[in-house]
Amino acid sequence: MSRTEQTEIERKYDVDQTAVVPDLGGVSGGGLVVGRTEPRPAVELVATYWDTDDHALVAARTTLRRREGGGDEGWHLKLPPQAGTTGRREVHWPLGSADEPVPADLLALVAGVLDGRSVRPVLRLATNRSVLMLLADDDSALAEVADDVVTATRLASGAERRWREWEVELAPGVDGEPGEGLLDAVEQRVLAAGAVVSSSRSKLARGLGAEG
Repeated sequence: MSRTEQTEIERKYDVDQTAVVPDLGGVSGGGLVVGRTEPRPAVELVATYWDTDDHALVAARTTLRRREGGGDEGWHLKLPPQAGTTGRREVHWPLGSADEPVPADLLALVAGVLDGRSVRPVLRLATNRSVLMLLADDDSALAEVADDVVTATRLASGAERRWREWEVELAPGVDGEPGEGLLDAVEQRVLAAGAVVSSSRSKLARGLGAEG
C-alpha cells in the first residue's frame, strides 16, 4: 500500500435545513465559466477522527480520520496551509481491516505536533452527502458543491451535535487566481441563497465544540 497526496482548496458555509443549493450554471470568475452542473447520487459517509487526549491535532488545524463510504474512502490526514497558500495538503492512505491501527506513515508526518503523545478515536461523524459537480463547456471538472447533513458523536461522552453545511471545493488542477475567482463567484450565489461563511475550521472542530 502507498499514500497519495492532493491539495484541498475549499470554502465552507453553514446553512439551515430549508436552504436549497442555488442554480450555479453560468457562474463565471477568474476566467472560468460553469457550462453546466451535474448532480451525483447521495452517499453515506462514516468517519472516525483520531486525536490526542488534549486535542493537539485540532489545535494545530490538522485532522486525521478513517472514512468509509464514497469515492475517496480511506485514511485522510489534512495538514494546515503553508505560508502564502490557501490550500490544505491532504494525504490519503488506503483502508485495511476494520481494526487496523493508524498508518505509521501518516503519524510520522505529525510527529512534531504529537511530541510523543498517542492518538485515539475521539469523534464519529455520520454524513449524508449530496454532490453537485460544476463542469466547464468541455465537461472538465471545475469544482464540486457538497451538501452535507452531519451527525457528530463524541466517543468519550456520547454527546451528539447535528448540523448542515455546504462545502465548495475546487477540482484538482484548478487553483491560483482562476480558482479563487471562481470560488468568489460561487460564494456570491450561495450567500444569496441563505448560506453564511462557516464559523468552524473543520467538521472535527465543530463536532468537538472547538469553533473559532
